[in-house]
Amino acid sequence: MKRSMMLVLTLCLVLASFGQAFAADTSKPATGATDTAGHWAADVLEQWKSQGLISGYQDGSLKPDNQITRAEFTALVNHSFGFNEIASISFKDVKNGAWYYNEISKASAAAYIKGYSDQTFKPNKSITREELAVIVASLLKLNASASNTGFTDLVASHAWSKDSITAVAEAGLMQGSGGKFRPQQTATRAEAVVVLDRALKLRASSQSVVYDKAGTYGPETGTVTVNGSVYLNAPDITLRNTVINGNLIIGENVGKGDITLKNVTVKGTAVINGGGKNSIHVDDSVLVTVIVNKKDGSIRIVTEGSTSVQQITLQSGALLQESGSGSGFGNVSLSDLIPVGAQVELAGNFNTVDIFATSIHVSLTSGSVQNLQVAPTAGNTIIDLAAGTSVQTLVLNAIAHVIGQGTIGTAYVNTSGSTIAQTPGQVITAPNVTVSVGVPVGGSGGSVTDTVYGFEGTITDVDNKPVADMTINFRRGLGTTTGEIAATVVTDVYGHYFANLAPGIYTGELVKDGFITTYVVGVSLSDYKNFGQDATAIRIPKADEIRIVLTWNENPNDEDSHLFGPTPDGRTFHTWYADKKYSYQGELYADLDHDDVDSYGPETTTIRKQLDGTYQFYVHNFSGNGPNSAYTLTASGAKVEVYSGASVTPVKTYNIPAGSSPELNWHVFDLTISAGNLSFNDTNTLVNSLPVVTNPGGIEPIDPSAVHVENNSDATDVVKVSGLAPGEQVVLSTGNANGLISAPATAESDTVTFTNLNLKSEGGTLSLYRKDAFGQSSVSTNVDYISEAAYNELVTVANTVYTDFTVPVTQAVYQNVYLNSPGVQVPADITLNVLGIQPVGTVSSDVYLDYTDGAVKLQHFNGTSSPVQYKVSLELKRGSSIVTKYIILTVPDVRTALQGSIAVAGTIDNTVVAASAADAQAVFIDPQSTTEDYINALYLLNEAIWDATH
Repeated sequence: MKRSMMLVLTLCLVLASFGQAFAADTSKPATGATDTAGHWAADVLEQWKSQGLISGYQDGSLKPDNQITRAEFTALVNHSFGFNEIASISFKDVKNGAWYYNEISKASAAAYIKGYSDQTFKPNKSITREELAVIVASLLKLNASASNTGFTDLVASHAWSKDSITAVAEAGLMQGSGGKFRPQQTATRAEAVVVLDRALKLRASSQSVVYDKAGTYGPETGTVTVNGSVYLNAPDITLRNTVINGNLIIGENVGKGDITLKNVTVKGTAVINGGGKNSIHVDDSVLVTVIVNKKDGSIRIVTEGSTSVQQITLQSGALLQESGSGSGFGNVSLSDLIPVGAQVELAGNFNTVDIFATSIHVSLTSGSVQNLQVAPTAGNTIIDLAAGTSVQTLVLNAIAHVIGQGTIGTAYVNTSGSTIAQTPGQVITAPNVTVSVGVPVGGSGGSVTDTVYGFEGTITDVDNKPVADMTINFRRGLGTTTGEIAATVVTDVYGHYFANLAPGIYTGELVKDGFITTYVVGVSLSDYKNFGQDATAIRIPKADEIRIVLTWNENPNDEDSHLFGPTPDGRTFHTWYADKKYSYQGELYADLDHDDVDSYGPETTTIRKQLDGTYQFYVHNFSGNGPNSAYTLTASGAKVEVYSGASVTPVKTYNIPAGSSPELNWHVFDLTISAGNLSFNDTNTLVNSLPVVTNPGGIEPIDPSAVHVENNSDATDVVKVSGLAPGEQVVLSTGNANGLISAPATAESDTVTFTNLNLKSEGGTLSLYRKDAFGQSSVSTNVDYISEAAYNELVTVANTVYTDFTVPVTQAVYQNVYLNSPGVQVPADITLNVLGIQPVGTVSSDVYLDYTDGAVKLQHFNGTSSPVQYKVSLELKRGSSIVTKYIILTVPDVRTALQGSIAVAGTIDNTVVAASAADAQAVFIDPQSTTEDYINALYLLNEAIWDATH
């Protein structure tokens, strides 16, 4: 008996100490573990311990080499990733009351771990390294990868883990040793902590920093690194000593104000949408790629000190000025998005200037251009070369007019109709081409040859396998798919290519038998070879397949494909990035075979096995509209092509509708298949939300009025749904997160709550449906929610306008008591409901305040000798958002009210009021007056005041 008791006590101590290991006691100072000194994971373990993510056993140890169970690992993930939402679970071996019950409920809600086919979870089973890989890949939404990692023992892994093992290995999250991954080996506590630490850091690398107030940001000395993107969205900001691994966006809210970048390195793309004529100063900084789109063209960008800007693309007019010892602007591209008549002014020494815009005015006011080229699409360009400036090589592929007194070395003219006021050192024309120059052509000019570094990349298919012998035709310019080919390359056996091209942006056309024509964007820099200009090649579908190809421009970064379609058992499937494959009885019917997350695409969805019925295809803007809604779907240039059978020609092509709509979803088409025949319904519209797959079974939909939303200014948003039957759950899709599942409603509460949501700051639409314990679901209900600003205003109104107060002494009986502060205008779309009113403490049988006809009314004057208080419960509603609160209304005693009302009457120039006030004053000073006399006098006086003032 003692031995059995000891076993029970030992088990309890193990579980208790485990629970402490994932919920550190923050009331005690963190101390170093006793068994991590010299351990390979010591630094990470101590860091997590100091942050309160883990704590030790009672003896101070962490036992880093102990195995970790599935239940223990869910607790570790939940605490470190901040998962708090719970879902209903029914695993046979997870009992309510077990220490891990809530942790597994949270894991189920977050959907990063699953149970077994026998309806068990096996909470005390040690987790293996392959399971660890699958969970981490799911947490970070890593793309499946089938590339060769070099591990020699993956034959021992299950099929469901192979892609995840490769994905986490490529991401640097998990490693092997001796060429082996050891997928079946159990993971240790130390391994789990280190892998999650790496995962958290990788996740943080995609986060952004926003500066929306004037000031100086960044350290005074040293440098700080931002792994995500940085948004500057206010005038008069200085950003200094910062390395940005993501993008830098200067938003429209900068207006005509100034922005200064001091010792800033941007490894991604710098996008400039705001600034004025004295605005953007780039000092001692390094920018690789810059895009400028200031709508009115009134922007000046100055490079100072040692600044280097490799590539800058103008989508609007601008002034580019170099001032300093650095290389300044390297290559300038004037895109075809620049409006007709826009002015572009250049002052400095430029490597290349490529003009793609039509009918613009380009002025070189000082300095030189080594290579200035006018594209075939850029007709009627005026190029003004000021005195003292020079263009060493001028290439005219469209009609242009060159004026001014600057010099030109060699002019290549490939179309007739151009005029050149100067006399170039040499003019070379294409056959049958004429050009008007200032004086007869002559002299000996020479072209300038730059050092060319070029760029390289790898072409793979959707299975991440190299595509050999693929021809790539490169044309100069972003999005240039027709016209003169600058270079042609062919991939080698490893899918690798190298393009030896002059500095600039190029669009490469991918061509090979058996593949759909797609494109790769390559940037050639002026001072080093550019790597990683990769792309995915898309094969034509098989004879019985349908392939849907989505492409778009650079922004937004991530657009997602969503396909809805029929299933063999009469239900509906949905393929998307979180559920990429639909199979039935082991046979693949449809899949998202390539999910592109970093601009351009292609992203492909394939119907592998056709079923009669209707398919729907949507595109979702996963990245969001960005600052000032600059990155909407309508601005993305998105295109969808549908290929049927073994053909390189699409049967349907859809382009995103033009406009400025803010919706995040594009309903592209509906496809009906009947006996192999395809019939398209070209919906091609922007919509607020995606369909929700419910496979309904007769349950009533959620009443929109039962949905209440709190859109706070941080990721603590709340959605509450009421009116549910016991056991029913709500499935919520917010646009940022889909398929969230609530805990079940209970007999005690018909309401479920989703917390710690991150709704869209600008407002949006929720999609919700409910399901019962038998798996039946309702159709979805769409509910709009207000913006963060509108919700914050609602809260502010509730807290500042509706506050405790005393009923005015001049309040007339049976008239409404206005609950808002006098003189305060409440926004018209905020409605007020009184939920209830009750006296505070003991009140006489008389009712002084009551809620009737939708308002609080004064029923009687307070005939007691003391003030009487009432608690009023209020509900302020704006859209689907509700704020509830209560206020205290104080009804003054009749003597105090009469005295105050007499004083107010003295300020009113009205004979009736004056007479009533005189009568009231007589009652007030008469020591023989009764309470009833006071009440009658106050009633008559306040009625007179009411009549005189209304």
